[in-house]
Amino acid sequence: MSIERKATWAALPSTTRAVSVHLSYDLKSDRLAYASGKSVYLRSVANPAETVQFNGHNFNTTVAKFAPSGFYVASGDESGNVKIWDAAGDEQIVKGDYTVINGRINDLAWDADSQRIIAVGDGKERYGHCFTWDSGNTVGEISGHSAVVNAVAIRPVRPYRAATVSDDAGLVFLQGPPFKFSMSVRGNHTNFVRDVAFSKDGNFIVSVGADRAIVLYDGKSGEFLKKIGESSSHEGGIFAVSWVLDSTTEFVTASADASVKLWDAESGELIRTWSLEKSLSNQVLGVVSTKDYIISLTYSGDLYYWTKDSDSPAKIVSGHQKSITSLVEVGDKLYSSSYDGRVVNWDLESGSAEVVAGEGHSNLVVGIAKSETGTLTTAAWDDTVKTIAGGKFTSSSSLDQQPVGIASNGKISVVATEDYLASYEGSTLLKKIKLDFPATTVDISSSVIAVGDASGFNVKLYSTDLTPSSSSLPALRSKPSSLKISPDEKYLAAGDVSGKITLYDLATYTVKTSRWAFHTASINSMSWHKDNDHLVSGSLDTGFIVYSVSKPVKNIKSTNAHKEGTNAVEWLDESTIVTAGSDAALKFWKVTFH
Repeated sequence: MSIERKATWAALPSTTRAVSVHLSYDLKSDRLAYASGKSVYLRSVANPAETVQFNGHNFNTTVAKFAPSGFYVASGDESGNVKIWDAAGDEQIVKGDYTVINGRINDLAWDADSQRIIAVGDGKERYGHCFTWDSGNTVGEISGHSAVVNAVAIRPVRPYRAATVSDDAGLVFLQGPPFKFSMSVRGNHTNFVRDVAFSKDGNFIVSVGADRAIVLYDGKSGEFLKKIGESSSHEGGIFAVSWVLDSTTEFVTASADASVKLWDAESGELIRTWSLEKSLSNQVLGVVSTKDYIISLTYSGDLYYWTKDSDSPAKIVSGHQKSITSLVEVGDKLYSSSYDGRVVNWDLESGSAEVVAGEGHSNLVVGIAKSETGTLTTAAWDDTVKTIAGGKFTSSSSLDQQPVGIASNGKISVVATEDYLASYEGSTLLKKIKLDFPATTVDISSSVIAVGDASGFNVKLYSTDLTPSSSSLPALRSKPSSLKISPDEKYLAAGDVSGKITLYDLATYTVKTSRWAFHTASINSMSWHKDNDHLVSGSLDTGFIVYSVSKPVKNIKSTNAHKEGTNAVEWLDESTIVTAGSDAALKFWKVTFH
């Protein structure tokens, strides 16, 4: 057997309430760069399903910026580390790795030569630093602020200038290189200044802030010119600004009032407003101009594509921001759930995603179970069981405790909590029994229910009417973490927290093999191939492994599939596996049987 990766469907950008997100765009490759969890994604604008994932950071990433050449990306994280890596090749080779400040990197800017980088943020000794990308040599100092620096911009034409903006309500103008303090411009903002940008020809600087002010400065001297749109400005604080790609006078602003506005710098006129329904999830934290679109980022992580000739978005890119917890395939759709309660419906052909409509979950979804009719049943840590039909949540019922697992045999679903086992038809409770052991996980076939026992390291069996079985299976060595019955109901695979899988023969209640001990951490998910011979397992150790019942000593392993853990695995067809993990991404793999 051999495994190769076919595709990656990216996580959405990470967002924090009331914190600006600085997006970056490269015209040559028509890609966005953004930070998500501990990863950085380069995502095609025209075809959002085409992505590249960079996993070189050990802390949560905060910003990523393309070099003007398009060959490199500089990315920063919460620890103050900046990595420069190859964006053109497939290997993403790290070319530079520098600890810039002792705290969160808020923004990065490249000069037009793609040689120098200014990084700013929330450092303990300093708020920013300027250095060369290839050697890390200092080429100036960032000074003049008394609070965390939120954004930086470098003039894209010579003579080079730079501007930084801060929570101290000021803008500092720098000359260089080497970049050094020139002047501090204050009194134009009355609150945090969140973003700053130079126009393409370098004639203007614009800054925006929490006070809803849009301030224009001279790009060569840094002198204050005027405030823009005081009568037609946003109704909430402004988080981001971006100059329109093919214009030297037009720019867009993004605001907490769930709108994006297009302005003309010379006349000060408002040209256009794009609005979403006002809500916390629709606050616009980032905006960037691309070749064909204005792309805005909402607090929920969704990317909206706007065009100048329409009030409605041309496209909405959705998905997950938080760790994915479960997967299930339904025809040509794939449903996934995440740590924040979001359930997403993916089109397997195009890779486009929609958040399942209706009143969803508010906390971690432990699993999604499908019925023969195509309806889905979900269980989550908000202590509810819900039904999805026709692509939306339709009904709900309450649980006494947090669920630990859910499974379905097509006719009924079973939900295990630590003390109870309950059967459901949709979200309608059929029967519930109290357990005399703490449950960890559950699976069901047409005739048997298997429940993991945390205290005795056993797997307990029940009939589908929840009657305990008189037969018992040999005990495991560790607490069971995942159970999966084969499609022909001949085998039960029991994965435990130590990374070992024990395969039971359900006809004889004996151990078929206990040799599958190749993971180094807890088994999170398993899925059987329809040939009843091959099993795939995903683990906290970041990898997944494909085993064969007929050849138990042979397996094929893929390590580092998902940073921080592979949480869900599923066979899509005879040769395709889909995996999902703590990086909030979906990955598709081609398995070749030799």
